[in-house]
Amino acid sequence: MSKAADFGRFFCWENETEMSGLPENVEQQIEKIVGSEGLELVHVEYKRQGRGFLLRVDIDKDGGVNIDDCQLVSQQLSTWLDVEDPIPGEFELQVSSPGLDRKFYRDSDYEKFRGRLVRVKTAKAIRGLHVIVGKLNDFDGKRIVVTDPVMKKDPDYEIALEDIKEARLEVEI
Repeated sequence: MSKAADFGRFFCWENETEMSGLPENVEQQIEKIVGSEGLELVHVEYKRQGRGFLLRVDIDKDGGVNIDDCQLVSQQLSTWLDVEDPIPGEFELQVSSPGLDRKFYRDSDYEKFRGRLVRVKTAKAIRGLHVIVGKLNDFDGKRIVVTDPVMKKDPDYEIALEDIKEARLEVEI
């Protein structure tokens, strides 16, 4: 019997829980498999879900991924997970796009999405705000600058990376 469940593979949702309990070599192998298809591994999450566990893998590429990309990676990961059996117990595997409002997980995300509209939640108020929406104008490795075009006076918000609780792309309509 396969340990990777055959249901819900393409279900898209954003998570709030970071990866925990997954051996580092598993994430490295997942990254190798995803990269072999010319895709980017955005995030891996492994968490308790009901009586079992969920292994969620978010992938992307320039222009976005489609269901065929997700299916291909899902099949390759399922095969590897079944053969190598690196994760004890039952779990559900989901391979998905990070979504239009993708969350930032790495410093490189700030560089990659410079010039795009973002939503930043902060641990401490920045000029009285805990949520700032605007254009990501700068990133120097320690802080970002988000420009709110609605603000006529002093539209730039400097935010230290250590003060960011969550940053994600904002869907532009």
